[in-house]
Amino acid sequence: MASLILEIGSRGLHHYQPLDNRVTTIGRALDNDVILSDPTVAPHHAQIIRHDDDRLEIVNLAEVNQTRVDRRRVDRLVTSTLPLALEIGRVQLQLLSRDQQVAATRPLAGNGRRSHLFGNAWWAVLLVLACLLVGGLDFYQSAYNSFKWSDLIKYVLRETVVTLGIFVLAMSILERLLVNRWEIRQLVTAIALTYLIYCATLQLAGLLDYLFSATWPGTLLYFGWYLVAMPAAIALYLIHISHFRQGRGILLAILIASPVAVPGLLQSPRLHTLFDDFSSAARYHNSLSSLNLHLDRRISIDEFLAAARDLEPGEFAD
Repeated sequence: MASLILEIGSRGLHHYQPLDNRVTTIGRALDNDVILSDPTVAPHHAQIIRHDDDRLEIVNLAEVNQTRVDRRRVDRLVTSTLPLALEIGRVQLQLLSRDQQVAATRPLAGNGRRSHLFGNAWWAVLLVLACLLVGGLDFYQSAYNSFKWSDLIKYVLRETVVTLGIFVLAMSILERLLVNRWEIRQLVTAIALTYLIYCATLQLAGLLDYLFSATWPGTLLYFGWYLVAMPAAIALYLIHISHFRQGRGILLAILIASPVAVPGLLQSPRLHTLFDDFSSAARYHNSLSSLNLHLDRRISIDEFLAAARDLEPGEFAD
């Protein structure tokens, strides 16, 4: 008579218990062979009886929250099929044979190499410092009138530090709830790297708008970031770092990104100007780019000023 394994589902790591007895009792009472402390489990909830011909008999002992086998309520079931999914109260269990195949081993983040981006805490520190630098440069570019170090520090703390901190806190709590462990070093690295890519995307959007003298290139990048790139980044982290299954990781990534993406898109000026001619960017820059694809000819600043002096009030140059 082959030994069986009872898999007890839980957050993070499952528990596995060999079943060597002919009769195994499952319940919340302390005299059971398998003790489940969940309050939805009866003191004596179910029995697993093994017969000499390798058949299994599942017997329900509970009056409340009756035992389910493959999502069907049963009083008594005799079967020889494995694996067998059981529901004892709200506890998920599975009966397995010893020769049950297991999934391939998933590598650690960085595959154990300390030089890898996700394998060393120093990479996380350097990327966070790079985020602070980028935040400071953004403030410097937008400080048209004056520049004060106190304002710079306030901006970096308010924008960059708070943004990174909120994402790290939210993702770490979700990771703890879903897989019952912390991956702070890898999480900080992933979020800092995503933030840097986001800042680069914003810069690229402005350059493309300037290059094509239109707002649609930047709008495509902006919408693509919130609808595709951000969920993809979260999904890659969940699948390759936290080792979620692919389908579950993609679904969770969409759910996690939605509270950020939906308000970001709805409040974006690009959404409000998508279907009209209004642009938040000044139109005069359309004739200043040396790479502008719409220019037929280019003039120097001196020629432009000379032409402007010859114009009558209210007259436009061709």
